Amino acid sequence: MKKTFSLILLIFLVSCNSKFKIIEKPSNFSEIVKRRQIIGTNFYETGVCFMRLQNVKRFTPNLEEIQKAEKILREKIREANHKMFNQGNGCPIIHNNLNIYRRQYFGYYNNKNEKVIFVTFNKNKLTIIEKLKGFRRDKSENWKKEIETWEDGCSNHWEIKINLATESLFEMYVNGRG
Repeated sequence: MKKTFSLILLIFLVSCNSKFKIIEKPSNFSEIVKRRQIIGTNFYETGVCFMRLQNVKRFTPNLEEIQKAEKILREKIREANHKMFNQGNGCPIIHNNLNIYRRQYFGYYNNKNEKVIFVTFNKNKLTIIEKLKGFRRDKSENWKKEIETWEDGCSNHWEIKINLATESLFEMYVNGRG
């Protein structure tokens, strides 16, 4: 009986943490979402837009859509990443390290009226070696209110688009080395 109760409790606790939830609202046009080790900013369609999404119809991804996008990402990132450069030799191998990145989610409709989520990824966790070398994590709160842009930085910074209708990844871009 005790083992059964423990097992049921464990399943309940794990299942409770398997969904994204809103943990903060830092602005009128963004919210912070979290699931286990993954944290990200969900930007509302009414917020200020950036250059790449200015001439498209936008939507605000809901938690289920973010969950779906993350599932598609986990299932298909290895294949999408196999042609990408700027990984290894001190830079993360993206498909092996998805949990070290904080995300920014931007929803828009493509020309077929399918929902697409554009996601930026910026390294948010340091290895012990990086800490010993004196690297510091960016602790500013800007990522909660505006798109993060970085020049260079290899696979510490990358982006991808996820089509929710076709369940496909496209236009993956990994920053260069500089």
